[in-house]
Amino acid sequence: VRMKEGEFVIILNDEEIPVLGINPFFKEMEKKKDSEKEVKQYVKQNVRDARWFIRSIHQRNRTLLKITRTVVEFQRNFFMKGPKFLVPLTLKDIADEVDVHETTVSRISNSKYVETDWGIFELKYFFSNSISGAGSGGSRYSKTGVKEMVREIIEENTSKKRLSDQKIADILEKKGVKIARR
Repeated sequence: VRMKEGEFVIILNDEEIPVLGINPFFKEMEKKKDSEKEVKQYVKQNVRDARWFIRSIHQRNRTLLKITRTVVEFQRNFFMKGPKFLVPLTLKDIADEVDVHETTVSRISNSKYVETDWGIFELKYFFSNSISGAGSGGSRYSKTGVKEMVREIIEENTSKKRLSDQKIADILEKKGVKIARR
C-alpha cells in the first residue's frame, strides 16, 4: 500500500502470482473435426475445468483487492500516521462492506501480508478488538493501538525506576483510555 498523489494505491505482488492460461494446442484440438470423439470429449472437459479454475483464481484476487481496499479505508489513519492509530475493526465490518461472508474475509486474509510505510504486516493484523475510552465521547481504541501507547509510555519513561502497571494504567486514563491494571 503506497500513497500516490494523496490517494492510497494497492499494488499486488504479481511476481508471486503465476500466469495461468490454456495451452493453444488443446484449444486447437478441441476445435478439430477429425479428432476421435473420446479424445475430443476429454480435451473439452479438461479445457472447461481449466477455464473455471482460472476464473476462480481471478475472482479470488479481485476479492482480495476489494477486502484490502476496504481495510485501507477503515484504517486510513494507521496508513497515514502509524500503528498507534489502528482503530477497532472486525471481520464482520469488512464482510458487510464488501458483501461477502465473514469466513470469506477470514480465509482470504489468512497468510496475506501488506507492505506499508510502517513495515510489513499480516492482513489479519488490521482486525482488532476495541477497548472503550473514558469520557463523554466514549471513544474506542484498538487493542493494538493501546499496546502501542503503552510501548511509548515505557520508552518515554526516563527515570531509572520502572513504571508499575498501575502507573501505566493511570497515564493511559489521563489520555482517555480506561483499562484494568493487569
